[in-house]
Amino acid sequence: MNTIETTEAETLTAEDVAALIGDAPAPCPGAFCPSDVAGVDWVLKKIAAARAEAKLIRENMELMARAEERKAEALEWRYGPAIQTYLRAELAGGKGNGKSKRLPHGVIGFRTKPAGVQVTDGAALLAWARECLPEAVTEALDKKALAARLLDTGEVLPFAALQPAEEVFYIK
Repeated sequence: MNTIETTEAETLTAEDVAALIGDAPAPCPGAFCPSDVAGVDWVLKKIAAARAEAKLIRENMELMARAEERKAEALEWRYGPAIQTYLRAELAGGKGNGKSKRLPHGVIGFRTKPAGVQVTDGAALLAWARECLPEAVTEALDKKALAARLLDTGEVLPFAALQPAEEVFYIK
């Protein structure tokens, strides 16, 4: 079966799903087809178990990944200064491409980190920026508040459309 990956979640209509599965077998292959409470509940139990297993796998993989990240950080802390000394000597000897050196398992190098701002008091900074640098202050639109107003008043705006509520099938 082919899978399609997208970068954002999207809602598919029944026609979209039919087009995607095209030549897939009809629902309920074989002898069993849930047609009563017990059958439907059995399928829901299987779906819930599969989702719980997927969640457990994701959690365990996250724990394992964090452990490997901690190991990498410890190795970098322990050996980083020696590797920096090695790289400086290599670059001073004309080896490497200026600021970095490619090795079989990675690249070591130096990069210039641009100057930036570290905010220590957000409220004070915002007050200062409103007065002294207004172009640094941006606005955000609360779409929930806008939707509530459009629903309450029935206003029609030429630059925004209200999406009506719709019933969507789900399995949870």
